[in-house]
Amino acid sequence: MNRATYGFFILIPLAFLLSGCNENVIYEKSQDIASEGWHINEVVTFEKEIRDTTLLHDIYLNVRNNNEYPYSNLYVFFHTIFPDGTIYKDTIEMILADRQGQWTGEGFGKIKSNSFHFRKDVWFPIEGEFKFTIQHGMREETLKGITDIGIRIERK
Repeated sequence: MNRATYGFFILIPLAFLLSGCNENVIYEKSQDIASEGWHINEVVTFEKEIRDTTLLHDIYLNVRNNNEYPYSNLYVFFHTIFPDGTIYKDTIEMILADRQGQWTGEGFGKIKSNSFHFRKDVWFPIEGEFKFTIQHGMREETLKGITDIGIRIERK
């Protein structure tokens, strides 16, 4: 292998690695959903300590599904629980497949990943531990095909 070829194989993975870093991300976490399915009473919870009350943030929901998922969309109930106990409730619809039934997410094989930018310019008015809960809002008691759900918070 000559030097140019060797350099190519080193630089390309390094470029992908560096392009994936986003210093504005202050929190990103996902939770696996059991292979048996996501039960309607199963609430996924994330916690984040917020100290800076002067910045605006964007919130994303990350969803991974496989081919067992029977619908083109996913409804979730998203609750933000403030340190003082105040609760802000959202109902969110995420489109996972187009009109032809093709998955909209990225990924090879049977698992697709989607990131939904659902709240812009969020201001956290008080310091402390914020909780974010996600519960599916579909009509099935046990929802198959969702492999994990997560949240990403970015500062503007």
